[in-house]
Amino acid sequence: MLPIKIQSIDLIDDQISVLFENTWFQEDILALSQLLLNKIPNHSIKETTIGADREDIRFLWSNAELMLNFDYYSQSCWFSAQDEISTTQIQPLYGVLTNHV
Repeated sequence: MLPIKIQSIDLIDDQISVLFENTWFQEDILALSQLLLNKIPNHSIKETTIGADREDIRFLWSNAELMLNFDYYSQSCWFSAQDEISTTQIQPLYGVLTNHV
């Protein structure tokens, strides 16, 4: 894989969409997730679910349960809330990811 670079991070409704500059493969997800999660202070990973073409990482941050999702076939990566209460932390998370805190 070429060096990992983020092309854009966008807030769309209650989700945060992440685009990378290069095409990535499922075996790159560990490095991609580390790149993103390293931007989030004081988070703790609760669970990683690996499927045929997708991976989901459930983590706690700021009293919220959030998900980092990857779908290889569609080259999609996004953050979402695990539950309705955690949705309130999507906007602050976007600020942290984009350094607008």
